[in-house]
Amino acid sequence: MDFKNRIEKTIGDFDTFIKFVESEKPPLSVKRGEIGKKDSFKLNQKLYHKKDVCKPNYTQYQYPVIDFMFSLALAGNIYVKAIEKGRAILVETSANESFKNLNLYEKYIFLLQTYWTKYDFSTKFSGFLGVDYFYNFFAALANSRKSQRVVKDNHFDIYMLYSKDSAFFYHLSFFEFGDYELNCDKEAFYKDSIKDFIVNELGIYASRFIITDALMVWNNRHKDYVISQLKKNIKTQNDKNPFDIFKEFFPEKKVKKTVIYKDKFDRSGVYTFKVSLHGGLWRKISLSHYHYLSDLHLAIQEAFNFDNAHLYAFYIGGSRRTGKPIYCPEVEEEGKTADETNIADPRLFRGQKIFYLFDFGDEWRFDIKLLKIDKESPLLPKPVITSRQGDSPEQYPVWE
Repeated sequence: MDFKNRIEKTIGDFDTFIKFVESEKPPLSVKRGEIGKKDSFKLNQKLYHKKDVCKPNYTQYQYPVIDFMFSLALAGNIYVKAIEKGRAILVETSANESFKNLNLYEKYIFLLQTYWTKYDFSTKFSGFLGVDYFYNFFAALANSRKSQRVVKDNHFDIYMLYSKDSAFFYHLSFFEFGDYELNCDKEAFYKDSIKDFIVNELGIYASRFIITDALMVWNNRHKDYVISQLKKNIKTQNDKNPFDIFKEFFPEKKVKKTVIYKDKFDRSGVYTFKVSLHGGLWRKISLSHYHYLSDLHLAIQEAFNFDNAHLYAFYIGGSRRTGKPIYCPEVEEEGKTADETNIADPRLFRGQKIFYLFDFGDEWRFDIKLLKIDKESPLLPKPVITSRQGDSPEQYPVWE
């Protein structure tokens, strides 16, 4: 099966996204670090998979396909966020040019592989949903007929996917696996807005591939559990290059190469953060790029006279709901912990915000902003509290 006429729509939209970013250089919003309402509206009008709107009243998050392409571009290192002339924008990387040099099929596979191996399902989708929900839905698609409607039924997994994470169906439509039918409440895509999904021949073919060949490289911490529950002899491929798996998606060797990314950004230097508990209570802390987030945690504890006796987490680039979480070692979650993550690892840029949560019970909430990266000053052997304002609060106040 060729599927050329279908994947041209997917790649056409993503190429349009890249051209728009290059020509318009849209500034990113201060609060969420996303494309603003006017630019999102302008970009939406150019897309095949567009949202039916007539006014620029919606945020990027409310344009499911734009939000999806934005996330894929960052996950695939096509762009990084950076500050230019005092505003946050998307800056192209070496991977951008590499992507442009791929053929149609290679571009499609790069995006599909990025989605299944790098997309941050844990923060983009409901925390309630596990990999088994997705597996069971794809199993239903794989066993469907062309143009069959996969609707809510008594199967709990499929019902929950429709109810909790409707954006998922916009992602499938973007990849041309099929189309969706909306309920009356079409505005709230993140709620229960999808009535059913109509699968096509590409969706059936892709679903079979995803639950067999690609299953072991899914970016989901529960995949090993699900595989064990399936009681099938699925060959472990954790040590295999995902591209070697995904390039077999199209027959006849249509896919021979993928994106090559070399990080050319120098992230070394002295990082200075402003850590605020509220507007009038803050500390400025400087540390070197080779220090860890756990070092920043300890410096915050010292700066605010806390006792460091509780769990904590950093959320990069957003709030507790929208940011990428990096937990302390005591929290059993997949991924690098704070004591394994260098300050340079998250590829922070000047002006970027981090949310820091200390004590999951009392929930002390700190806002962190990267003020500067100084490449001229000598590197610091240990974190330094450079300035402060306001008295530290009582960590355990006595209530009368």
